[in-house]
Amino acid sequence: MQQYELNVRDYLRIFGKRRFVMMGTFIFVLAATFLNLSGQSYVYEASATIKIVERKNIAGLLTEWIVYNPQDVMESETKFIKGFPVMEQVAKRLGYITDSTPALEAQETVIGLQGSVDTKKVSNTNIIEITARGGDPLKVANLANTIAEVYIEQNLAEKTKQARTAKQFIEDQLLQLENRLKTSEEILRGYGGRAGDLRMAEPIQNKITELQFEKTALLQKYTEKHPKVIQVTEQIKDLGKQIIGFSGDDLEFGRIAREVELNKKLYSMLKEKLEEARITEAQKVSDVSIVDPAVLPTSPVEPNKQMGMVIGAFLGMIMAVVLAFLFETVDPSIGTIEDVENVIKLYVLGVVPSIHGEMESKKRFSFFKRRSPEEAREMEREADRYVRLFVHYEPTSQVAESFRTIQANLKISSENRRVFLVTSSGPSEGKTTTLINLGLTCAQSGLKTLLISSDLRRPAIARAFGLKREFGLREYIEGTLDYDSVVKNVSDMVLGEMGYEEILKFPGIENISIIPSGDLPSNPAALLDSDRINKLIEEAKKNFDLILFDSPPVLPIADASILAPLVDSVVVVYEIGKTARQALMRCKLQLESSGAKISGVVLNNIKPRTEYSMFTYPYYYKYKNKYAEEAVDKAKGTRGESKRA
Repeated sequence: MQQYELNVRDYLRIFGKRRFVMMGTFIFVLAATFLNLSGQSYVYEASATIKIVERKNIAGLLTEWIVYNPQDVMESETKFIKGFPVMEQVAKRLGYITDSTPALEAQETVIGLQGSVDTKKVSNTNIIEITARGGDPLKVANLANTIAEVYIEQNLAEKTKQARTAKQFIEDQLLQLENRLKTSEEILRGYGGRAGDLRMAEPIQNKITELQFEKTALLQKYTEKHPKVIQVTEQIKDLGKQIIGFSGDDLEFGRIAREVELNKKLYSMLKEKLEEARITEAQKVSDVSIVDPAVLPTSPVEPNKQMGMVIGAFLGMIMAVVLAFLFETVDPSIGTIEDVENVIKLYVLGVVPSIHGEMESKKRFSFFKRRSPEEAREMEREADRYVRLFVHYEPTSQVAESFRTIQANLKISSENRRVFLVTSSGPSEGKTTTLINLGLTCAQSGLKTLLISSDLRRPAIARAFGLKREFGLREYIEGTLDYDSVVKNVSDMVLGEMGYEEILKFPGIENISIIPSGDLPSNPAALLDSDRINKLIEEAKKNFDLILFDSPPVLPIADASILAPLVDSVVVVYEIGKTARQALMRCKLQLESSGAKISGVVLNNIKPRTEYSMFTYPYYYKYKNKYAEEAVDKAKGTRGESKRA
């Protein structure tokens, strides 16, 4: 058989079939999302931004340029803002802790504040953003601003501390330098009048040193007798004669004089730095300033209920689709015509829409009005008869068209396709209703049809036509009644519960004959296993174009397996979604093992909103209904003329 792939209609069928699961899943996920969002506390955010300006002099810039510093100052400051010292001062400023608070409690409070604060550097700037989170909008704004203020104060205090330390260091150095300078100056004053001569010795000594270096360089190129070397040697001797009269004090005097000059320069520089340090300590100017203070947040950042509900709805739809396909996968029943044909390898004779759906659409019966128990029972009997004889009452309906399709697919002929057994794999799949409406359809087309109520356990055919089930198949098989005595026709129906008007409402029923079940036997299977059934079939073939046997379900009861080999073919009624596919396969195997020939399967009670939407062809039915109505009107006119005649 041809293999089918899922198409758009298959997906629509699955969605329609599992619509309650999908709706329930979607509503559940949406409700759970709503409850979860409702139970969450509102979270507000407030942010303050600060700018850090590092003021440096030329010496500081040169030092930073010369000395490599691999650390990012801005990143370090973002960590410092969240550090314990700053957050501890913030907690004290806000009144969360005091100096008398136990250490462990204070530590937990500070750690909690650190967890509710986030700091980050604004990219490519010297600006840091301080963000506070919490459930109270006023508190989070106050927290962000307080952190910025405390950090500025800490920065200023640190800067003042550094200036104070630098000033103290410079003062100490100045004091030491001043003492050394005084000592050196006292030594110089001790030389008295000799100071002038001693000052002259130093430049002569320096000149001798230069000449000695020059002589050493010349000797690298020339010998001792070279004129240039001789000249430099004579100059050194002359200068040496000039300083013969000086003692070793001249060198010491030069060293002390240089030390005094150097100390004077250092003293002057330190005095300048001291003034700068005093100014820095006194100016109280921080390197940090607030760019944007934190403002009171007007709306929470969490939870975002609108976005949360959108996400919940999206997840609900995904879960609904997943569960729909999951249920469809694990569902043991068969869901489509293709599944039936592929699984059990039987031809689908036709698809019968839900008769109850047709009744609801036509509002034939109303169950909302209060009625007495007798009226309710009468209404139930009338509704049951209406369902059983639906094709009789609604010959132009879509249901009637589906039975005409089944009639055409059965290929009823006078040779070897006249006797059919209608059964099902399990109970309550609509086999008797299918049999009666199929018989009515064939009768409306002019075929003389015999319905045999061979379900001797729960017979329903006679009741549907308003007849009593006494004197029927059982009595014939037992030999107490002959063939003509058990066959009921339209004249018996007129005398029964249906009445003359109901029978004549639409044509075709005059071609229907019935053999009731008779009194119910104690062992129906043993009764049916009789040669009298073959005799009944032979006699019925002489008078009828079509004989339909009703029987109990195949799997729980053996009656169908007994009758199946005696008929020309078997029709299996299957309600999609009601019976497991394994049961249908077992039904087929059991019938085939008994020697039956199976014509195919009738899919019954198809809901218009789900599976049947795959098989509906409006133009086809409109076309068929048009000619069906004309045929019914013509038959009515013919019947009226014959009646008047």
